[in-house]
This record gives sequence, C-alpha cells and structure tokens, in this order.
Amino acid sequence: MNWEQQRQSFGANAAGYDSRRPDWPAATAAWLTGAEPGSGREGTALDVVDLGAGTGKLTSTLAELGHRVTAVEPDPGMLDVLSRKLPQVTAVRAAAERIPLPDGSADVVTVAQAWHWMEQPAAALEIARVLRPGGLLAVAWHKRDLDTPWVAELNELAGVPDWAAEQNTHSGHTVVELPPAYAPTEYATFGYTLTLPPTALVDLVASWSYVATRPDRDEVLERVRALGERVAADQGSPAALGLPHVTQCHRARTLAD
Repeated sequence: MNWEQQRQSFGANAAGYDSRRPDWPAATAAWLTGAEPGSGREGTALDVVDLGAGTGKLTSTLAELGHRVTAVEPDPGMLDVLSRKLPQVTAVRAAAERIPLPDGSADVVTVAQAWHWMEQPAAALEIARVLRPGGLLAVAWHKRDLDTPWVAELNELAGVPDWAAEQNTHSGHTVVELPPAYAPTEYATFGYTLTLPPTALVDLVASWSYVATRPDRDEVLERVRALGERVAADQGSPAALGLPHVTQCHRARTLAD
C-alpha cells in the first residue's frame, strides 16, 4: 500500500486512534506555540490552527491552555470524533495544501504527528499565507524511544513502510525543510511515557496505518500481545505498561514583509 492510500486509512479506526494514541502535555504544547516559560507570552491566548488535527489529541491541550483553536482535518471519521469530543473548537474539513482560512488569520499553526502525510512544499507555503507576519509554524512527532530494547523489538515486529524510511519519520532526527518564507528552524525534544494496559498495546499498534493494512496483520498483533504481556511482567506491573517516547519538536517563524 502506497503513501496516498495509507494517509487515507485512519478514519476507519478513528475511535481506536483516539483512545490509544499519545496525548500532548501542556509543556510541549507551550513550546510549540512559543509560549513556554521565559518567552514573554506565557498565558497569552493565541489564534491557533491545528492542522492535520486527527481526533484532536493536540487540539485538546491547546484548548485547555486557553487558545482560540481551529482544527483542520481532511478525514471525516477523524473530524467527527474531534467535533464530538471538543464542541468548543471550530472544526474544518480540509487539506493542509488548501486551508479555507483568510490570509494572516493565525498566530500559530501546529502540525502534530501529521507533517509526513502532507505535500510539504505546498503545505508550507499555504501555512505561511494563513500565518500573520512573524507567526509560528510548529511541527512535532512523538517517536518511540528505540534506545529501549523492548521498544526496538516492537518496531521490528511492526515493520516500517518504504515511504516512511525514505522520509526518515521513524528513526533518528527528522528533518523539517521549509521554504525561504520562514526563518531558521528551532528544535527541542521532550520525554513522554505513554501508560496503557498491556492488552491495549495491541490496539495502539493496530492504529498504525502500515500495520492495519498488512496482510499478516493478525499474526503481527498476536506477537505484539505476547510482547506487551512479557514486558509488563518484567516492569513489575502486569496491569500497566510504560511505552517511552522522545517528542521531537520543530518551530519556525514566518519572515515579516
């Protein structure tokens, strides 16, 4: 299954995606919006567009921080979950390459766990149009910590699709390349541990598009189930499993005219 097919595969399991995918801590969201401690913008309510918002994992944190959030998501199944969960947020069905918002209408555009699903040169220019001069584009991924042996084993079980290896979105330092409309990119990392029941590890892995579409999906998920039970026992907590991540964050401001 190719990149185009996989990026349209999430809606069929939107509820599972929402229940098992990692959340976004307030400290990470503050950095992404340029409102971290010492920035001078702590507590400031901003106009934020959460692009490729999915079921609203980051959207929820942004709204809790008091920002005026518009969630933009192309998949109707994902957007339906977001709208029911976050009725206070403006939800728009649209693609990143064609955002139906006015020029200069946003202080910040966030892209969480979705930049690799966008036609990046076109999306970056469209985002620059929507941002005010000096506005901030922030791109981030939660990545499983492959320095943890059992997490590396999990990755080996799940596999990595060819397109992901080419875009370097599953290992190492992901590169975010932006056009000259932006200032140089800043980078930060945060630690994050997703805690879930061992049996829920199967649901999480099943929500990964490249696993959900594998012909041997059931066999892979059974091996994941056994791994989760073994690791939970090794961690001394059979009822809970800690899955460590490294959150890679990038942000860049648009250049003033």
